[in-house]
Amino acid sequence: MKKNRLPLLLLGLLAAAGALLGAASPAAADTGAAVVRHGAAVSDANALVAEVRVSLNRAARVFVEYDNPQAGRYRTALSAPGAAHLIPIVRLRPETTYDYTIFVAAGHAAEDAGSRDAAAGPGGSFITGALPPPLADLSVRATGRSSQPLILADYYRPGESGTEYFVFQDETGAVVWYAHEAGSPIDRLPGGNWIFVNEGRLTEMTSLGEVVNRFEPRGQWGVPHHDVTVLDDSRVIYPSRKFIVFDDSVNGGATQTRFRVDHLRVWDRESGRVKQVWDAMEAWDILDPNQMAPGIARQHDRAAVSWVHLNSVSSGPLGNFILSFRHRNQVISLSPDFRTIEWQLNGPDSDYEFPNPADRFYAQHTAAQLANGNVLIFDNGNDRPEAEGGEYSRALELRLDAAAGTAVKVWEYRPDPDIYSSGLGSAYRLRNGNTLVRFPRRRLTDRPLLTAEVDAAGNEVFRLEPLLAGYRAYGGITAIMGETMLRPPVLSGA
Repeated sequence: MKKNRLPLLLLGLLAAAGALLGAASPAAADTGAAVVRHGAAVSDANALVAEVRVSLNRAARVFVEYDNPQAGRYRTALSAPGAAHLIPIVRLRPETTYDYTIFVAAGHAAEDAGSRDAAAGPGGSFITGALPPPLADLSVRATGRSSQPLILADYYRPGESGTEYFVFQDETGAVVWYAHEAGSPIDRLPGGNWIFVNEGRLTEMTSLGEVVNRFEPRGQWGVPHHDVTVLDDSRVIYPSRKFIVFDDSVNGGATQTRFRVDHLRVWDRESGRVKQVWDAMEAWDILDPNQMAPGIARQHDRAAVSWVHLNSVSSGPLGNFILSFRHRNQVISLSPDFRTIEWQLNGPDSDYEFPNPADRFYAQHTAAQLANGNVLIFDNGNDRPEAEGGEYSRALELRLDAAAGTAVKVWEYRPDPDIYSSGLGSAYRLRNGNTLVRFPRRRLTDRPLLTAEVDAAGNEVFRLEPLLAGYRAYGGITAIMGETMLRPPVLSGA
């Protein structure tokens, strides 16, 4: 697969080739530094990444402001001191003209002081390129305006390898960044790089789309799958799988039945060490058919039986860990030391009853425990009984009453008409109380993918209906490379 890489030195050459050269000009009076040359160019490797090249007559720190009347105005982070600078510009729309202005600050000015005291210097303009296929065919239909300045999601064309991208869209739905990488889910590392699950390994990528590390924990370390979460101490926790052979003849299988068994592992990026912290086989009996959801066949006709199918892990509010098991229709809480299952919700041996059976969930994804103790999930709805409404998908929030041993729905988002997403999907609670929900599209013949931001009353604030497929959508991100929004984009038609 062709990768989007953006070496800064190469971009410097591109900038030189397409430079808009300016004469020396004065800058902030207290710096003594002035711009003697500058120019901008868009990368050949990525249509939505540009770079401004700045040469000064003496060392100082610089930043760049760039804007378009419809796309908004932004300011880059303050550079390190130096006489020569290559300033990456991201958060750009395709085929759009941007004007830029260079600002020079004191050589060792702090970020805030440097931005406040710097004076405007020279500037120029650049035009971004067209989106690559299949993003050029994304055909986004956006309704409303998101409360999130950026939404991160993955997109691909079903059935076509090499079409996978990570994409940022702004609050109006416009594409403003992409990276041509296969993978999902994704999380952010300290320092701003991204880490995601990619073909059985963990891949680290910069915000310029450069792959800087691929961690392949095979063998005894297991194969990463389905999720990755960066912990507060910068370690990385991920579900892993191994294949183990058992005699499953008691359940109608072969004496040599291959099972996929899930574990939980933690990778210390500094030491390179991997530690297994939890094993599903220590919690449940793999040969007990009652430890799988009634609607899940043991799949003896497949190469391997996918047993409990761990598909998400997240940090809880009390240091606990919330795990989702699709083939158990169950969410559990693990203690902070990973030694104890604190509770099991739904599925086999649940610690909570459902006074209203329609509040149950089926084949779920992205389980999380909120600060108030409630549990939020994307309820796919596979094999939901007709008595409970049949097969449909929703975002679902449940209140757990430990004393009464009950789980009760307190909020849901269920589109009208219903959407049934048999696999994938996500639901994340945002800081402002809204929820970002993604209903996947598995095949080209399915209904369009839906991403919706929904308020506490269940009303849609923002709606995206692209034609490509995807897994998850994330909010809560304010910048791609430390840039600051100075003026928001204009809503189409405004």
